[in-house]
Amino acid sequence: MDDGKAAVVLVIDDEASIRLGIVVAIRRHGLQVIEAVDGRDGLQKAKQYLPDLIISDVMMPPPDGFELKHLLDADPATASIPFIFLTARSGKEDRIAGIRDGADDYIAKPFGMEELLARVDALLRRVQTERQHGRDQMAEIARQDMDKLRAEILQNFHHELRTPLMNIVTPLELAVNNKFDDPVLQSNFLRTALSNVDRLESLVSDIIILSNIDQGNLNSIRQPIDLNVHLLNPIYKRLERYKAKELNFTHQIIDEGEIKAARREFTQSVLHIVDNAFKFSPQNGHVNLTIDASTNGGVKITVSDDGPGIPLELREKVFEKFYQISQGDTRQHDGLGVGLTIARAIFRHSGGDVTITDSPKGCLVLAELPDIRPEDIVYG
Repeated sequence: MDDGKAAVVLVIDDEASIRLGIVVAIRRHGLQVIEAVDGRDGLQKAKQYLPDLIISDVMMPPPDGFELKHLLDADPATASIPFIFLTARSGKEDRIAGIRDGADDYIAKPFGMEELLARVDALLRRVQTERQHGRDQMAEIARQDMDKLRAEILQNFHHELRTPLMNIVTPLELAVNNKFDDPVLQSNFLRTALSNVDRLESLVSDIIILSNIDQGNLNSIRQPIDLNVHLLNPIYKRLERYKAKELNFTHQIIDEGEIKAARREFTQSVLHIVDNAFKFSPQNGHVNLTIDASTNGGVKITVSDDGPGIPLELREKVFEKFYQISQGDTRQHDGLGVGLTIARAIFRHSGGDVTITDSPKGCLVLAELPDIRPEDIVYG
């Protein structure tokens, strides 16, 4: 009914002659019809076909029409299907009982087919109008949510870009325009600038990778990974950002097999996972990185911390793009909220995955990259 197709009407009546007459009339009226011989058959076909409208006799072998309506109301899949009762009981109390039991309309036997078809058309129009109104409301809510998210993203981009830029420009201007008697002070200004260059470069890399993900253009060439150059050095450099937290970071290499992955993307992925552990760890918290390389290019990486952890119901939600940003004014940490999005996309692109697993305390993230596959492009 929503896509231009004729509405589907389920007719339930244990009297074959009445059922046949209704079915023929409705079919000639241009609607699709399914017929059921009693309440039990009607219940099964209602759940199987999910019709747009049900016309049901009241007096039938169990379940009768009222019982059938109660059973359909108990199932979320069929509860919203509009319902017309047909009955030979035409008293006012019976009509009120029918409406009270959830019927959208109530027609007393005997009835004219023109009356029945008019009631069917009116009810289908009403349902169509209500559904369209509901879709319009949902579309408006989605538009408002998207506008809010877009504003939050733009505001956060402004903050994430402007902060490191200011922390680059200001120290450099001071270093260039002032003569420092203390070389240590001048060195501190330059170090501040360099640190923010690294922060800005990481942000730009994220934006580029996100664009490649959206366009399906991620780098898939697997090259040898030098654990010190491509992994540990960038991680310890990132740890400097959290110097004030005095974190206890340790790393363990279980097997020094040669990892093969897309270098820049692999580094960025693991860096994001570890950075999250640094970010959400408490003062003097512990963060541990374990690297278990296989003999044919694969690796298993675990990152654990003793921070607040992630509830089970949010363990997939945190992989959504901009999830952190979408918490609006309640957001407590810097960042674009794309770190885990990027990490999972990159690992999955090479047949692996990034997941959050059970941990006695804090958060435990597992990143797995499979061994070299026949379809992989390998260089070096």
